[in-house]
Amino acid sequence: MAYCLGVAKGWGTAALERVREWVREGKLLAARASLARDQPPLVVSPVVLRRFRVVDKAHEAKGRGEAKPIERLGDSIRSGNFPGAKLMVEVELTDAFYREYVMGYELLCAWALDEALGVDPGCLYLAQRLGDTESLCTVLEVKAEEAEVGEEEDVRTSFPTPMEKLTEPVRGSYTVARMCDEGRQLRPYVLPCELAMEKVEGGFITLVRPSEVEVHYEEPVGVIRSESGLALTAFWPRTGRARRRRRGRA
Repeated sequence: MAYCLGVAKGWGTAALERVREWVREGKLLAARASLARDQPPLVVSPVVLRRFRVVDKAHEAKGRGEAKPIERLGDSIRSGNFPGAKLMVEVELTDAFYREYVMGYELLCAWALDEALGVDPGCLYLAQRLGDTESLCTVLEVKAEEAEVGEEEDVRTSFPTPMEKLTEPVRGSYTVARMCDEGRQLRPYVLPCELAMEKVEGGFITLVRPSEVEVHYEEPVGVIRSESGLALTAFWPRTGRARRRRRGRA
């Protein structure tokens, strides 16, 4: 969202702090993603990732008074020592580690915003990734809906929902993961999904399919319900009594 607004409105990197302010003020209530139904499942794919670290690692000196790798790399190129420069780029300035990616075809992403902000939903077509630099995406369709904002204790949803203050076991298929919330704070989430191993030619693969869960909280949490029936939870700053009902539009 911040990237799209930064490009569309010309705010640049200042858009990030502006969107964070919306979160603190309760104007951006939720930003969540769910597996799209009636689409091929996601596939878990472990890989060993090799990264070139010229942009960051090359500018870090190992010891006090020691030349930075980028300076030694420049010296090698200027002196014509191309084998030495190649060795630095491909050995000293790389790293490799095990990662487990999830490859998929289609996700359903939802942002719940205060309508008073006047954000043009079409700006989301500018999104190039969801998450880090490797999480590339292409936006297929953008739709805007009105949503009812309230507070409930019992919630049924297909979107990630916070784990804090649950009063009984979650019903439905799910897994648990620590994720950043809208304010970029790590917290545990219930992720509605079904994990299954299936045999294919040459072995087994792990598939991830969508599901719904029922969660019960010890006190009302924010719930945003759209016209099409989507339900997202949100923990917003409270005022007044904890069980006060809050109604509005998003």
